[in-house]
Amino acid sequence: MNHSKEIMKTKKINKKSRKIDLWKVLLILPAVIYIPGMLGWIPFPSETAQYTDLLLTHYPNAIYLRNAILQDHSIPLWSNLIYSGVPFAANPLSGVWYLPGWIALIFPLPAGISIVLGMHSVFGTWGFYKLLKSEGVEDTGSIIGGIAFGLMPKIAAHYGAGHVTMLYALAWTPWLILESRNNAKWWRTGVILALLFLADPRWAVFAGFLWIGYDIAHRHKVIKKTIIYYLKSGLTAFLIASPLLLPMMEFAGISTRSMMTVEDVLVYSLPPENLLGLIIPGSGGNPEWFMYSGGLLIILFIMQWFIKGLKKKNTFWSVWIGLGLFISLGSWIPGAEWVAQLPLIGLLRVPSRALFFSGIGLAAIGGKTIDWIVKQEISKKMTRAIAFSVMLFSIFMGGAIAYITKLGNYRTLWGFIFLAISAIALYGLTLTKNLGAIKWIAALIIVIDLAGAGFLSYSLRSPMIVMDNSAEIIEYIDNDIDLFRTYSPSYSIPQYLTVDREFELADGVDPLQIGIYAEFMDSATGIPSEGYSVTIPPFQTGQPATDNLGFNPDAFLLGLINVKYIVSEFEIQTDGLILLDTIKESNIYLNQLFMPRAWVQKEDLNYESQQPGQLTVKVNSLDWKANQINLNAQGPGRLVLSEINYPGWIAYVDGVKQDIEPVYDILRSLNLEEGNHEVYFKYRPISIFAGIFLAFVGWILVIWQYLKENR
Repeated sequence: MNHSKEIMKTKKINKKSRKIDLWKVLLILPAVIYIPGMLGWIPFPSETAQYTDLLLTHYPNAIYLRNAILQDHSIPLWSNLIYSGVPFAANPLSGVWYLPGWIALIFPLPAGISIVLGMHSVFGTWGFYKLLKSEGVEDTGSIIGGIAFGLMPKIAAHYGAGHVTMLYALAWTPWLILESRNNAKWWRTGVILALLFLADPRWAVFAGFLWIGYDIAHRHKVIKKTIIYYLKSGLTAFLIASPLLLPMMEFAGISTRSMMTVEDVLVYSLPPENLLGLIIPGSGGNPEWFMYSGGLLIILFIMQWFIKGLKKKNTFWSVWIGLGLFISLGSWIPGAEWVAQLPLIGLLRVPSRALFFSGIGLAAIGGKTIDWIVKQEISKKMTRAIAFSVMLFSIFMGGAIAYITKLGNYRTLWGFIFLAISAIALYGLTLTKNLGAIKWIAALIIVIDLAGAGFLSYSLRSPMIVMDNSAEIIEYIDNDIDLFRTYSPSYSIPQYLTVDREFELADGVDPLQIGIYAEFMDSATGIPSEGYSVTIPPFQTGQPATDNLGFNPDAFLLGLINVKYIVSEFEIQTDGLILLDTIKESNIYLNQLFMPRAWVQKEDLNYESQQPGQLTVKVNSLDWKANQINLNAQGPGRLVLSEINYPGWIAYVDGVKQDIEPVYDILRSLNLEEGNHEVYFKYRPISIFAGIFLAFVGWILVIWQYLKENR
């Protein structure tokens, strides 16, 4: 008899376990946002948006990284894709040092990037679930909170904008905070901090403030132990992140980034009227301003203010919701210009990204409040009063907007409809004691609301249409067997279309630019820079097809950096350029003052007369790889390599190391004696190799500590 009871008890436990496992399967739902991208569609911020960072930056970088590994059998430290050459491994957007991102390389691109983003979304959702569990929230509240975090519509909006690395880093944020509750093992905290930084240093600063705030608020240890914990964690993170941190600091110090003004730091500050975005999905249109949190989360946030015990437990998250909204206002805050000049604060460019704080806080409070509802620790009378009030408000506002817009503004209606649905559901839940109904109804509303708003936050385009853009122009130029660069004052040749053809651009799009090169291009393009820009040349109004109309380039200076073809949406009247053809309204010009990639000269080229001087010999052969350039040249004279001079490049002539001398402000040169010479240029930056050594030390330290704790 007892044996039968034990069997029945075991069956019940197993049945319950299966139900819990089925419930936890919901944690993979946030990956649904990335399914269209996984299937090959290209996400854009909106139907009218011309660009997405997914194609502008991350896709070409991933292709370049994969090709270098497969073809050259080495990790590319330098790139020739844009800006006439850049330190690839010093750029956090390259993805070189964030190894989880390499998973995308085994899939067709750019679909592989969406696959890895989907993996990160599930990882981050699971981390948020674990975080809420650590705070004493049971499964129902923890899972709903996790889903609310993973399906945060702001995440989907940034996916449409192509902010890939930021979403990688965001997925590590709940795990970083969780470490403050898991006995605060400094080595684990250090590893997570490092990975978060390697994914995206920009979000690492935001996440670091949130982590420190959480740790201070929730850990009650003596000051000495806390300081030691921070020092050990910080040192571990510094060591492991050094392969990116050291070269990035070197790069940033001589880049245009160091020239940012206060206005550049406070760019995309949230206009106060856009605070309505809490209720209206996509309010304002800019992905950076997207802050919709869902109708149910808003009601749950309101409810917790009327519950004394819960309100106190949620104080930390409530404060960060407020901070996120306040910081996001940026330039609209009195005195913000002064604050933006403070050390470290200046790194928080685009203050509206602090809206992630608000989204994270609302997800946490939503999960905790649902937990109290399930435990029936909330007054049904109070719940009904709040639900009824919100229902009346949403129906009135939604009806008024529907009448005014004649049902035309579906985005605005979406927010009020789900406020009403959430209020009605919450009211109905007070009439039942079925806990299963509570959690499934809440989960259903959150998934439909947030996933739907997420899909509304970006637009999809066929890869056939996107990838066909400018294909004919590239095909036309591709017939030339010379080694050359192209330039476009109207961004007529997107870099994502050139990477497979191994085209090299003198222009481009990337936030990090070598300062002296940007200054050179001001003169070479005839387009003056007015403040910090993420593009060369700058586009003042964001309309590349027309912004630079009337500015004429200097054919001689462009020729110095190996620019042979200029492609423009408008006519260019400049001596030295010949119109070859017009394809799809794009004019293709040949630069008659084009110089080869390398040459030997007797004297400097004459800037004033724009004559090539005594050009004696074209280089006999030139082999270009990511980290090395081999060539054969005839002396005597000065060998000029039309490549950007940058710290870390070293040269050997016939096996003997020789100093590289800058020429024409930005190029590399060597003095050659009479005769034929084998010349090698190698990129061996001390900053990167020092960083790799420090990372090795950091990992040894982590492994040693792990083994010590698990003896």
